[in-house]
Order: sequence, then C-alpha cells, then structure tokens
Amino acid sequence: MRGKTMAVTGLLAASLAVFALPALPAEAQEAHWLHVRVEEPGETRVSMNLPLALVEIGLDMADRQVFEAQTAYLGGADSRVSLADLRRMWAELEAVGDADFVEIQDGDTQVHISRRGDQVLMRVVEGTDTQVRMEMPAAVVRTMLGTEGDRLNLRDAVRELARSGSRDILAIQDGETTVRIWIGANGEVR
Repeated sequence: MRGKTMAVTGLLAASLAVFALPALPAEAQEAHWLHVRVEEPGETRVSMNLPLALVEIGLDMADRQVFEAQTAYLGGADSRVSLADLRRMWAELEAVGDADFVEIQDGDTQVHISRRGDQVLMRVVEGTDTQVRMEMPAAVVRTMLGTEGDRLNLRDAVRELARSGSRDILAIQDGETTVRIWIGANGEVR
C-alpha cells in the first residue's frame, strides 16, 4: 500500500512540474532545485526534482488552502505549541550560539540535536538499521519563524534555502529504505 501511495504522490508531483515549469522564468529553471529520492526494497522508487520557484508556487497554493482555518498552533490536539511560543524558543536558542541542545542515549538509540555555526543539526541512530541526519541553515529557520501572526513564512524560507546553495538537507536510512532530500542544480545526482 505504501508503494502505491508513493507512486501516486510522485505522479502528481511530476504532473505539476510538467504543467508549471514552462511558466517559470528562465533564471528560475536554471536555479536551485529541490531533489527527493526514496528507494524501498523491490521495485518502489520515487525521484522528484522540482525547481525551488515551483515549490514557492506550491506553497502559495497550500497557503490559501491550509491556512484558511487561521490555526496558530503546531502539533496534534494533545501537544499543541503556539507559533508565538516557538518564535520565543527560537530567539533564545539563537542567542546561545553553538551548543548541544539534546543528547539522548537510550539503549541502542542515540539522538543529538545541536547548533554549529549557522547550521541546526540533528542526528538519530537507532540500532544498526536506522540513521537520520538533518542539516538546516539557521537562517532558513529564522526566516520561517520571522513573521508575526499565525503563519509560518514558508515562501521566504524556501528562498533562503535557495540562497544557501547546494546542500544535503535530510538523509534517512531505515533498513533497506533510503530517503534523501537535497538542494542542487537541475539534473544533479548524489
């Protein structure tokens, strides 16, 4: 079932890219792209390559649909965090500078969340099969949370991500399943 869902998601994303790409200016088509690769055992493979300008258009569309409820909270009903609280927490974390924020060792599970320079880093290792590595420029988080009100500034966060240049963002290895998300040039393979 998961493979069929991934295939449908990939098909929808590809259709959006085919129809929207010609409408983008030439410089946007040559600029940074969001790359997503998912590989699972068997025949399931998803490869998505979208210009960041197209991602911005998608966020504009989502903004109109998703945020009509004016929800100012993140998380489920039991663990809601207001955006105002999240902004205050981020301001305190930024003021600290380089630091290790979370270190957990529980049996064969290790979690490490830190900030080094302008990077927010997260590493999770669970046994020998699962590894997660996330690297996000602090400027992207700052931009996303920088606006007041009840919305995240996702469009400008994507622009900041493009300014940060080619980079890996997320890599997950879970048994035989691999997920990679990175920013790079069109056609770039890693």
